[in-house]
Amino acid sequence: MTKAYVLASKGISLTSRLIRWWQWGFEFTHVGYVLDLSDPTDPTVVEAWWSGVREGRFSGAHTPGTEFAVYSVKVSEAQKELIEIFLHDQVGKPYDWLGILGFPLRNWKLEKRNRWFCSELVFTAFKRAGIELLKNTHPSEVSPRLFLKSPLLTFEYSTNLGDERERIGCHCTST
Repeated sequence: MTKAYVLASKGISLTSRLIRWWQWGFEFTHVGYVLDLSDPTDPTVVEAWWSGVREGRFSGAHTPGTEFAVYSVKVSEAQKELIEIFLHDQVGKPYDWLGILGFPLRNWKLEKRNRWFCSELVFTAFKRAGIELLKNTHPSEVSPRLFLKSPLLTFEYSTNLGDERERIGCHCTST
């Protein structure tokens, strides 16, 4: 067994505040998949972002000061490989704006094929690898709030995304 890592962030933008409001005040507003933790204060991620699915450093799309937490899921090597192959194949695909409207309208069927929002993308990757993070749940139903309710997630650490001067070492806190 090995671990696959997921990042959840507490966005500070206007969009994140709106997502937080739609999630009844739940603090985490974004989910991404962690490819590389060699810099724990700025991991390499695959995430559905406003401009589409991207791969790169977390700092490449997020505001300095954004707080995030990293969680792990126990998976086999084969499952981890399937997750990452799927995610690499999604890079460049567009953001699922219509699917996001499904949350306030309470209609998950608004999703569009080959378009993704953050938690839907990562949830689908695990599901395709045979890992049921949440039973009886369709990927387009999964907000960051619901995603983080998975009993398979284990908290690893949390920190803030700092600017280059602050990112000298890991300022991680673990419980």
